[in-house]
Amino acid sequence: MKILFSTFGSLGDLHPYIAVASEAKARGHEPVIATAAKYRAKIESLGLEFRAVRPDLPSEGDFGPLAKRVMDLKDGPRFLFQDVLSPVLRDSYADLLAASEDADVIITHPAALAGPLVAQKLEKKWLSSVLAPISLWSKFDPPVPPTLPHLDFLRVLGPIWPTIMFALGRRGTAPWVAEVDKLRREIGVPSLGHPMFEGQFSPFGTLALFSRHFAAPQRDWPVNTTATGFCFYDAQGYEKAGLTSSSNRLLETRLEEDVSPAPHWKKWIEEGEPPIVFTLGSSAVFAAGDFYGLSASIVFDYERRGLLLVGREMQDYPPSQLPPDVLSVDYAPHSEIFPRACLIVHQGGAGTTAQALRAGVPQIIVPFAHDQPDHAARLQRLGVGYIEKRRHYPGQAFESHFDNPDFLTQNAQRLGEKIRAENGPLAACEAIERLCP
Repeated sequence: MKILFSTFGSLGDLHPYIAVASEAKARGHEPVIATAAKYRAKIESLGLEFRAVRPDLPSEGDFGPLAKRVMDLKDGPRFLFQDVLSPVLRDSYADLLAASEDADVIITHPAALAGPLVAQKLEKKWLSSVLAPISLWSKFDPPVPPTLPHLDFLRVLGPIWPTIMFALGRRGTAPWVAEVDKLRREIGVPSLGHPMFEGQFSPFGTLALFSRHFAAPQRDWPVNTTATGFCFYDAQGYEKAGLTSSSNRLLETRLEEDVSPAPHWKKWIEEGEPPIVFTLGSSAVFAAGDFYGLSASIVFDYERRGLLLVGREMQDYPPSQLPPDVLSVDYAPHSEIFPRACLIVHQGGAGTTAQALRAGVPQIIVPFAHDQPDHAARLQRLGVGYIEKRRHYPGQAFESHFDNPDFLTQNAQRLGEKIRAENGPLAACEAIERLCP
C-alpha cells in the first residue's frame, strides 16, 4: 500500500509517524510523510518519501519566537489554530490534495486540519490518529482543561463536569477553526463536526499512538480506536527495549546521521551516581525562562548530580557558571539518557513522557501548555511522578520525592516493564493493514 501520513508540529508531532512509517516500509509498503518543508532533509535521509505541506516552520535559529507563543498556557492553542493554521488552510488543502492523489490510505493528525477534508474529497480510506489522550475527549476519563488546568478539581463532579467543559470548549474554539467549515462547504464534503472535537475522527477508525497503560481505553472513545502503544523513533530505543520490529534494521542504518550526542556525556554519567535529568523537549525549551538556572540550584540543594538538556537556550545561563556536579549538553538521545537517571524533570510533552515511562524512572513534571497539564495529572495519578507548577518551581515535589524515593521508583519500574513490552509501530501498521487488506 501507499500510506500517506499527514502531520504538523514539533519533533514530538513528527517522530511517532517516522516510527510507524519506518515499520511500514520494512513490511513492504510505500510510506509518505506529508508535513512542513523544514523536515524534508530529516525525513529523506531516513529513506522515506516526503511531501511538503504548508504552513512551513521557521528554521532552528528563528523557531524560538513561534514556539514561545505556541507554548503560552492561556493563548497558545488559539494562536496555533487561529493565527498559524487557519490563514493557510487552503494552501494546506491544495498541497495535501496533490500529495494524496495516489495514496491507498491517509493517516491524519489533529493539527493537520486539511487531512479529513482531503480524505473525504478523494473518497479515500483513512484513519485519524492522536498522540495524547486529551485529543479523545472522553467524558469517562476527562482531560485536564488545557487552558485552565486549575479547574481539574471539578472532575469530582463526574460526567457532568466534562459535559460542561466540552460544551464551553466547542463554543469558545469555534472561531479558531471557522475556515475549516467554509472550505468544507466550498469543496462539497459533509461535516463531521467540530474540527477539534468529533470532526477530526475518521469513520474508519482512529490510531491512539500511546499506551493503554498510560490511558485506559474508554467506551466513549471514537469508533474503532486502537491503542497501539507509544511509537518511538529512536534506533537505540528499539534495541534497548528488546523489540523485534523489522524496522530496527532501517533505523539502525541511519543512526549515525540522526544522533549526534556531545561526546563527553556518557563518560560523565559513568563517573558518578545517576543524575537528575532536566529537559523541556523541542518546543517548551524556547520558553524556558530561568528553568535551567533553578534546576542547577536543585542539584546543589539536594547534593545530586544534574544533566541539563538545553538545546540552544543555554545562552541565558552560560555553561561556565555551572556547578561542578552539573553538565549541560545541547542534545542527547532520551532513550540513552533517561534509563541512567535517578529522576527525570520535564515539561510533559507526549514524546518526552513516553520516553520517561519506558525508562522506568521517577518523574517531576513542570507543564507548560496544551496536553502537558493532562499528561502531568495522569503521571501523578499513576504514582510515577509529581506535578510542579511553573510559578512554584522548584518546590514541594522534589522534597516529596527525596523524602520517600522508593514510592515513585517502584511504580515507575513496574510501569516501565509494561511499556517496554509493547510495540506501537507494529500495532499501528497492523491496524492500517486491516483497513486495506
